[in-house]
Amino acid sequence: MPPRKASPEAPARARRTQQERREETRRRLLDATIAVLVEQGYARLTTVEVARRAGVSQGAVFTHFDTKAELLVAAVQHLFPRLIQDYLAGYAGLPGGRDRIGAAVEMLWAVFERPEMLAAIELYVAARTEPELQAALATVEGPHRDNLLRVARGLFPEAAEHADFEAVVELVIDAVQGGAIARVARPHHPALPRMRQVLVRFVHRSFTRHRQHQRSRP
Repeated sequence: MPPRKASPEAPARARRTQQERREETRRRLLDATIAVLVEQGYARLTTVEVARRAGVSQGAVFTHFDTKAELLVAAVQHLFPRLIQDYLAGYAGLPGGRDRIGAAVEMLWAVFERPEMLAAIELYVAARTEPELQAALATVEGPHRDNLLRVARGLFPEAAEHADFEAVVELVIDAVQGGAIARVARPHHPALPRMRQVLVRFVHRSFTRHRQHQRSRP
């Protein structure tokens, strides 16, 4: 009877470093925080429930974050880049010939309809009466807005040369965010589709005026 061939051993799985384990725990805590915030809201969110969802002890929460406010703000910081990546992927996949400006506004509107985005807005509303949360969110808002402006410049480089470009982008973001809050109270209000159409026309006119101004230069 011929001798059996030794089966090749599976390569040993590399043991994760302490830093990798720490980063994985942090990521699970942030994902769990977003999930609890979406499902239960800010008022009912507890670090006990976040720890349970993440599969760690409550003590692990405060190993990574000094306060509940710090945990919540870190979760928002974790969420925003993901939403931007999804937005850019959707924009890149638009078919040729599609109205890019209209699509950009409609897609932004869709982002603000996502449950996790509404949960983030809920934090901003709660911060009105919670100074600690307000101060923590202030450290996120500036860099996030700067990042949104950078994305907008990349999508519409010609319009970005106009002096009012940033003001137009900021106005659109604030209008869409306001619409998202309004939809919570009146989700089927007949004016909402009209609001989107008016906003698209406003952006078209703002960007078109810039192109016409550029062409008229000597």
